[in-house]
Amino acid sequence: MKNVDKEEKIKKAVETTGKTVEKALEKALKILGKKVNEVDIEILDPGQKGVLNFFGSREARIKVTRKKGSKGIEEIADEVTQAIMDGLEISYRLFCDENDDSTYINIETAGVDGLLIGRKGDTLNSLQHLVGRIVSRRMGGYQRLTLDVGGYLKNRHEILVQKAEKAAERAKQTNREVSLEPMKAAERRIIHLALADRDEINTYTVGNGEMRKVFVSPVRGREKRPRHNGRR
Repeated sequence: MKNVDKEEKIKKAVETTGKTVEKALEKALKILGKKVNEVDIEILDPGQKGVLNFFGSREARIKVTRKKGSKGIEEIADEVTQAIMDGLEISYRLFCDENDDSTYINIETAGVDGLLIGRKGDTLNSLQHLVGRIVSRRMGGYQRLTLDVGGYLKNRHEILVQKAEKAAERAKQTNREVSLEPMKAAERRIIHLALADRDEINTYTVGNGEMRKVFVSPVRGREKRPRHNGRR
């Protein structure tokens, strides 16, 4: 049976402030994950510009409430996930965590996480793509959503960051480049970003196809470190 974490309560209404009513509304819609036609807006205080737009100014304050029947990302993702899990006859629990611009959803099962993750996360990658596409379509626009199973992606992220740091230290000590195992584009990006602020280290990708390698290299002498860190 499905069991959505009760502690992750979905916000029904929020009060926000801003320099203008429009700015306050933008903030509220982001928090609720809704569009303007999916909410009711109550202007509590229209605000005041004040003298020279400074002295005596007052921010606008509004209350924004979801319209009845309006569903958020978590609710839609849960419905989609339930349909998939019911088809596979898998019992699960769903945990959601909303950030500023994305939603993290973690599925926990009774001993069959590996089935949903697949070899090197291939099944999970396909599952995330499917759920993300359906959610975005039903929300009427692209939604940043990370679907995880048993915390696999979070754990993998931590492991990759540790590998990046160890490779960087080894490259510094030996003054030689260090290669990591072949990785998918998303994982290679984690390596690049993990070492992006280290001026003494370069990272670059070598190879063809999906499973290319990241090389970690020390900056030698007057070698100028490239600042492009979005490499794949």
